[in-house]
Amino acid sequence: MSGPAGTDFHILCGFLGSGKTTLLLDWLALPEAADTAILVNDVGAFDVDGAVVGRTAGGQMGGDLPLAMLANGCVCCSIGNELVGTVERLVAEREAAGEPPFRRMILECSGLSRPGPVIRSLTDLGRHDFRVRVLATFHPGQGAEHAQHFEEAAAQIAAARTIVLSRLDLPDATSAGAGARAARALNPFARIVAEPDRARRAALAFAPGAGLAPPPNPGLVGLRSLLHPRIGVFLARVPDGLPWDAVAAWIEDLAARCGDRLLRAKGFVRVDGVDGLVLVQGVGTVFSPPMRVPGTDGSDSIGAIVIIAHDADAAMLAEASEPHGVTIEAGR
Repeated sequence: MSGPAGTDFHILCGFLGSGKTTLLLDWLALPEAADTAILVNDVGAFDVDGAVVGRTAGGQMGGDLPLAMLANGCVCCSIGNELVGTVERLVAEREAAGEPPFRRMILECSGLSRPGPVIRSLTDLGRHDFRVRVLATFHPGQGAEHAQHFEEAAAQIAAARTIVLSRLDLPDATSAGAGARAARALNPFARIVAEPDRARRAALAFAPGAGLAPPPNPGLVGLRSLLHPRIGVFLARVPDGLPWDAVAAWIEDLAARCGDRLLRAKGFVRVDGVDGLVLVQGVGTVFSPPMRVPGTDGSDSIGAIVIIAHDADAAMLAEASEPHGVTIEAGR
């Protein structure tokens, strides 16, 4: 669900108390937030976050905020159909009014949501040409501990293209540098926003094209420095020239073997019969369609897919990989 034109669809996630609603309200206070539709999901009979956003942002934007509240449980596990139907309704109402597509849509997830199932639900909306991006808020002083003890927090941070450090404007805040290092240890792919000024932080978080940089060269990631008690970063070496069907079979076996333990995968491979490189990327067990990328870079980043996994080891990944000729290097 990506392309040169269309609507940016931001999946805004982050663990409980990490500052999601504050970031969203700071964004909606900016003039750049025009043409934004908001969907808010909370767990419980009453959507508290939705009420806060509706009252506050509605006043900021003159009552014109397109807002939908999804309060029938956590969006990642119980209301996928409601999410799709609600997005379809907002888009249809926009079209019926004779207005151009929304510039962006933002889904604020419950603090207990996993991004992977949300992305899977959004695949039913492919005709709308959404550019789907995961954005996660991260408490600089507590985020690493949350990820250690709560699988949902680990999944949110690992899935993010952009990680926004919250609470840097407070007097007792952890330093931006320390917070960035903690976030980078959990997700070496992500673009880190470490900005104390709240308005500028929000503008950077939702900037057009944010978080679309290519994955880093695994040789520069410093895998052995990314130590975490339960999150491992691994390197999968894929031989050059495999047919795409062989690469896809490996991906399917890897996802089946790891299940929810697989948090993120991203990298380039050379595929038989394809001129250039193929970008492989997935969030959880949901992998994007392969994307051809021009170039013949001969660096170590080619044929190397970085994998982030929770409570997994190299042996588990190797079990699914070695039959396909893919080798696994542990990052510890």
